[in-house]
Amino acid sequence: MEGRGEETGRGSLSPRSLALRLGATYGAFFVALGIFQPYLPLWLQARGLGPEAIGLVLAVPMLSRLAATPLLGLLSDRMGRPRALLTLLGMATVAAMALLAFTSSLPAILLILGVMSAVWFPGFSLLDSYTSRLARAGRAEYGRARQWGSASFLAANLAGGVIIGALGADSVVLLMIAGHVTYVLATFALPELPRAEPKPSPLVGRRARLGFLAGIVAAGLVQASHAVLYLFATVHWRSEGISLSVVGVLWAVGVAAEMVLFRFGRPLLGRVGAYGMIAIGGAGAVLRFAVMASDPPLAVLLPLQLLHALTFAATYLAMVDLVARGVSEHRSGTGQTTAAWTSSLMSSAANVAAGPLWAAFGPLAYLAGCALGLAGVGAALAAARLQPHSSGSGGETTAPS
Repeated sequence: MEGRGEETGRGSLSPRSLALRLGATYGAFFVALGIFQPYLPLWLQARGLGPEAIGLVLAVPMLSRLAATPLLGLLSDRMGRPRALLTLLGMATVAAMALLAFTSSLPAILLILGVMSAVWFPGFSLLDSYTSRLARAGRAEYGRARQWGSASFLAANLAGGVIIGALGADSVVLLMIAGHVTYVLATFALPELPRAEPKPSPLVGRRARLGFLAGIVAAGLVQASHAVLYLFATVHWRSEGISLSVVGVLWAVGVAAEMVLFRFGRPLLGRVGAYGMIAIGGAGAVLRFAVMASDPPLAVLLPLQLLHALTFAATYLAMVDLVARGVSEHRSGTGQTTAAWTSSLMSSAANVAAGPLWAAFGPLAYLAGCALGLAGVGAALAAARLQPHSSGSGGETTAPS
């Protein structure tokens, strides 16, 4: 079934060595992201930008990601060399980060950040596509590789605060560069995959295709349910008198929970299937955000953050598995990037709505997350009825390494 190049790769690289290289690649990818997400506003402020300009700049990555992600998925499948494209995009990202480090004017920052985001963020979905192809061949397990991305994101958050506090805001982009150079080096250690031969879609019939699409929408709905949490939780917790260090612990608990799910979620996925996993994530969102809407005390918030394992990680793991089983291997890049694009688009819409909802209702805005989670459950159950045979499958992306 696999090409000659796949067999060569299988013989020259042990499963343990491949697992270590995949884990290192995911870990390295998330280092720069763990600096970028919380600390780039500090760098922008140090460049003299005010709140309105910073808001404009932070909108650019999402827009450029939406524009570039599906195009790069198509390019990956056309090239037939997914590892090489990961390396090229990583090198282009480092070059853009280097230009950003020497930039101070708002127009230049907008332009460079737009280009940087267009070549950086789609790489995550393409790495998922690469790993899911290895998992389909029984050579890797996606969740065990992905867990190291969560671990390094958390480590970069924590260490970045200490380093930036000591060196100043100018070090933010320099740390991003250092992290992504490590990622580029890690991609060189990965084996190239052979060009996949075109084959008919695994989805046979209109009902199966509709079920597949409904599953992607269901996962996107559950991911979008986090909008109010991501945008306003920290601000609200601080206004309630919770210290920054404790706020950091709250977020760390959520990340730790997702790591556990990625590491040990394969048996659950094998038991309930992708659609069942998404439905579980949606049910977790209903519970999580219903309690959040009541403005719970810290003693409740800490265990409540454990539900991030369901609302984020279980749903994400299921979506990657669903695409890997529902799309032919020669279209793996297109499938994973299109699913990511759909989820990002729905999350963007939820982000836009979250601001007015929070301004009008405060913590009750979390009820919108309940509604999205409930809609995700309904869409997942409908998808399972349209594609009943896949709902009980453990999926090929989770084969043990």
